[in-house]
Formats: sequence, structure tokens, C-alpha cells
Amino acid sequence: MGGHAFKYLRCPRFSPDIYADVKTRATLALKTIFSHVVVPTEMPAKEDYGDIDFLVCGPRHSLSTTNIDDFDWSGTVAAIKSVFNTSHGRRGFLNVDCMYFAIQAIGDEYDFWIQIDVKVCFKSELFEWQTFETSYASNSKMIGSMIKPLGLTIDPRGMHIRVEEIEVTNGPGSMVWITKDPRDVLQVVGLDRRILHAGFFTKDEVYEYLTSSWLFNPAHFGARLAETEYYERLGDQSPHWTYFIKEWIPKHYPGYMLKKKSTSRGPNQEQQLGELNEWYKHTRATVREKVFTMFPHIATTYFIKRAAYMTEQEEQRLRTVINAAIPAGNDGWRYDFARPEIIVRHEGSHQSTPVLKSTAVGELTPPITPTQEVQCHVNYMGMWKKRFEKEHQKVEKKRLEEEVKLKAEEMAMQNRAKTMSRLISLNKSLGLFDGGRKTS
Repeated sequence: MGGHAFKYLRCPRFSPDIYADVKTRATLALKTIFSHVVVPTEMPAKEDYGDIDFLVCGPRHSLSTTNIDDFDWSGTVAAIKSVFNTSHGRRGFLNVDCMYFAIQAIGDEYDFWIQIDVKVCFKSELFEWQTFETSYASNSKMIGSMIKPLGLTIDPRGMHIRVEEIEVTNGPGSMVWITKDPRDVLQVVGLDRRILHAGFFTKDEVYEYLTSSWLFNPAHFGARLAETEYYERLGDQSPHWTYFIKEWIPKHYPGYMLKKKSTSRGPNQEQQLGELNEWYKHTRATVREKVFTMFPHIATTYFIKRAAYMTEQEEQRLRTVINAAIPAGNDGWRYDFARPEIIVRHEGSHQSTPVLKSTAVGELTPPITPTQEVQCHVNYMGMWKKRFEKEHQKVEKKRLEEEVKLKAEEMAMQNRAKTMSRLISLNKSLGLFDGGRKTS
């Protein structure tokens, strides 16, 4: 089957020689319009081709374009039609980031058209990543299918790790971006860099390379093939990807194929599914630990996002419990609660007017009027008594302050011990520490 973007034109499959010639000429033409032009690596040893796929970036006529909405689609389509010397070209309807063109095959013996697909990358910093994504019949889909149940996601922006507690209710919100460097992705999945340098000569070499990853588990694909919906949806995927899933894996790993879910399963199949789920659980924890080791800052972002979500969930849980405990309407309320006993204690009485006491016989009294001669004596005993009382109050105040300070320090130490105990329990539950030793 050839290109199908132009139903009214004859666009059959064509030979590798024609493919190589048209690819070279089209690349030179597109470089007059874009600063970055590449043909993603095709699957090796193909006998014929249905179209030619290009990935481009950096339009020379509009350097400020950075997103799909601001891109000058009509102007770019017209410019490419001009350099291709063709009247057949348009923007995609379903794949809105692609443009489709048809050029006539060169040679009197050729009476057909060749379809050329031009996909636009809007940010130059993502060009290398998207080149990796689309090479080898979208190899990222094969890698992405392996790592998705293990908490990793591949998309046009790079590779992400998902927070397990969040992904069930909010998949996009659970993702933490890791990297857009293909070399980092290959290191995480345990593959060498041959795929970056077109280092394969047969399709089997590509498939064997992918299955050599430490994250490949044939039981995963066997379980997916047992899902009727997934099996039928494979028909819409790349033929090389479909062949890898439907034929190559079952042929090389026949013991892992399960029956369709619509049929009954035997004890052996249930055991396989149980073992697969256990493998998902342990391998996901190992993958997460490897990512955090390679990218320590990702661990910080991951746990901050997780902690915020867990706090929100706990608040929601408490809100639900409290709302359920509050009676609706006027029924269910009680008014017979015992009033609390309130005791007010005063340290001493403070009277505005001192109590007058009678004077002893012969004791001198102050003068009644200012003009009267002063006949009094200094009460040294009373003066020193007040001073001693003030000193005593200062000492008592200082003692109380010291007691409060000691109690505060004791409570702080208790809270610190509780916090450390909770952190140790959390680390153990996450598998980060075991008995005070970091787990591998």
C-alpha cells in the first residue's frame, strides 16, 4: 500500500532506488525553507516504500514560530509546493502538525506520484528527541509500551515518571518530566546507542535489540494480546509494530501467550497474571530508584508532588468524615451537654485604696496639713519588706520562665523523635531503607 493522502492520484509503493533518489532531492529542497531537516531512520531491509517521511524544524521565513497555532501553515505549504515543483500539497486534517505533498516520479517509464510527509517540530531543543521518537517505525512506541506499566511515560516532550498514588485519578497531573535526551532514556532502559546511529541491518536485529532491555517482559505483551480491544486496535498501528507484537513475540516467547479474556482461564494463566503483577510492582520500585539515582533533583520534585497530593487527600478524607458526623437539618442535635466548670484564680488581691490601720500609742503620724510641722519617722522595716517582695517576685518569675523553657525543649525533643520515627516508617514503606541500611 502506498501513500493515501491524495485519493485522486496514483501513489503506489516504490523501489529503494527511487526512495533514495527522491529523499536526496527533497532534502536539499526542504533545507532552503527549514534550518533542520531529517528523514527518520527507516526499518532496515525494506523491499519497497509507500511514502517518504521528513521531520523539519526552524522555518527560515518565520524564526519566531514556536507553536502550532502561530505557525504559517498556508505560507509554508505554498513555499514547499514551489520548491517541489508540484501543485499537490496541503496541511493534514487529522495529523495537524503534518503537511502532505505529492511529486511526480522522474522518468518516462514512471507514471505515478510519490507522497512526501513533512512533520513539523516547533522547538529546536526537541528536534533530536523527536527524531529519536520517529526513527525505526516509531521505536519509541515499542519502548514506551514496555515501560508504561513500570511508571514511565514517553511523549513528544521527553520521558516522564508518574507518581503512583496520583496516576489513577489524574494521569497527566501525575507526571514528572525527567529528560528529553535519547541517551538518558536508553541508559534507563538498559540499551546501547546503536539505535541512534542506524546500527541495524535487519528487522530481527531491531527486535532482538529491544527485547534485550532489562525491562522487557514477554508476559506483559502476552497479557495485552489477551485483551480483545487492544488486539483489534493494533491494526491501526505501524505494520512493523503490529508484526512485532502479534507475530514476532509469540513466535519467540510462546509460553507467555494467554487466552483471550472472553474465554475461561486455567489455574496456570491466573498464576502467570499474579506473577506478572508482582513483577510490575517490584520492577517499578527498582526503576524509580534508578531514575532518582541518575537524576537526584527528580526525586525532590516527585516527593513534593506526592506529599501535596497525600495532604490534599487526607484533608478531603477528614472533610468527608466531619460532614458525615454533622446531622442534616434540625434532627440529631443535642443540647444536654454538661457545662464546663470554670475556676478563676487570682495570685493576690490588688485594692485601689489601702486598708488603714490604727497607729500604736506614741507613734508619730504625718502632718494633717502642708503647713503643719512634719513630725514623722522613716519606716525602714516597711521599705525593705517591699524591696524584698519585689526581688522575690523577680526570682519567682525567672524560675517560671526556666520551667516553661525546659518544658518547651522537652516537647521539641519529643516531636523530633516522633518525626524521625515517621520518616523511618515512610522510608521503609517506600523501600528506601531497611533496618537503617539503604536498599539497592
